Amino acid sequence: MTSLEPNPLFCVAVERRGETLVATPSGELDVATVPQLAAALREHDGFARLLIDLRPLSFMDSSGLRLLVAEHDRAQRGGYELALVRGGAEVDRLLRVTRLDERLPLGEADALGL
Repeated sequence: MTSLEPNPLFCVAVERRGETLVATPSGELDVATVPQLAAALREHDGFARLLIDLRPLSFMDSSGLRLLVAEHDRAQRGGYELALVRGGAEVDRLLRVTRLDERLPLGEADALGL
């Protein structure tokens, strides 16, 4: 499978809510599916806030972590706000073990407006 082929274990929903772009990846975010999420995020511009909802992810590997860090850096350079909705136990554990929970802007869904 190439990264351009759809993966049945992964999908991304993107919705604009005013000045906020909400991206909701679901399934397994890994080396095979990161390009799908990256492409979905690059298709949109002109937003003041990017909200990535991690709750529907059942799995995330280091490729997913790299994408989140890169998006955080891109937001700082691009002048928009990035917010991440905390995911399930496995995703949260990965962020905690790597200490990225201290670097990335994580929050609960209701506090972030979802």
